[in-house]
Amino acid sequence: MMGLDAESSVWLTGFWGFAPEEEGILGFTDPKDRDRLFSMIEDRQLVCIYGAASPETDSKIVHHLLGVLEVERTAIDSWDKMSEAAKERNIRLGRQDKWRNAMPVRRAWRTSHTLDVKQVFPKSYDPSNGRYLARFGTWLVPEEARWLLEKVPFVETNVYGEPPVQVEEDAAAVASIASFLKPSKGIFGAFGDRSYETQDKPHELYLARFPDGADLLAGRPVPRGAGLVKIGISGDIKNRLKALNLSFPQSSTIGWKIIRTAKFPNRASAGDAETAFKSHAVEEFGATSLGKEFFVMDLNKAESLFNSLSPASGLDLRLTTKRK
Repeated sequence: MMGLDAESSVWLTGFWGFAPEEEGILGFTDPKDRDRLFSMIEDRQLVCIYGAASPETDSKIVHHLLGVLEVERTAIDSWDKMSEAAKERNIRLGRQDKWRNAMPVRRAWRTSHTLDVKQVFPKSYDPSNGRYLARFGTWLVPEEARWLLEKVPFVETNVYGEPPVQVEEDAAAVASIASFLKPSKGIFGAFGDRSYETQDKPHELYLARFPDGADLLAGRPVPRGAGLVKIGISGDIKNRLKALNLSFPQSSTIGWKIIRTAKFPNRASAGDAETAFKSHAVEEFGATSLGKEFFVMDLNKAESLFNSLSPASGLDLRLTTKRK
């Protein structure tokens, strides 16, 4: 993903509350749940939080839209990015071992409007599957994601461990998240004083295939000659492949396989090729989009489209990288 904007995907999940000022994390009790999300997102991801129907949640906010987080696909211990007051509260409530498998939040927005997710996300949120969604989450369908990012008023709030939000004239700006994302802020890493220089580097466009059990992962039959494929970009293909397969046991015989790569001089040019693949795959090559970068597509057509978008000198046919 080239940068978050009004067209970005949004992941929906439930939590007991929304307090990024004290807890600058999105946490998971089971590390496999975090790994599963890692396998589906890019370096940065927007996550919409609603009040989960759980004992920890104030009954007044159950099923209410609470806010949106911009998270980074990096594994951390939640206590490394949590205030002392938050730690003491978790210990007092006996949940010091919960949600420790975390990822850092870099920006956050909250809304003061009372919005019930059952009503505002009727296509994405299934009330009968609430417990599953609160634990695992789901993608907002594109039209509901656009509505969230463009129509709902939000206020940007401070995130623990991140630079404070700049507020002008003692009044926080109320605006859509889409407006907050243009232009986007610089990316920050470790906590404390920083000096940094951002440099672009070569990136690779890759085409991955899920060869075994594709019907189950796609949620529909995959026709003969077609396959479940994923298009993406990465600055480190080997690490990206490992991330794609983190949710599978080490002994698993199934997983994503990267079948094509093409080298580009920078992230921007690789991103342009990724965007072109997504557009042409459906419009000209008859692919079925499963959302974001996933498609059910004739394999010969997928490889043909990929080859047409690849620099001739950078195309690496039949990559043999194996998952470890």
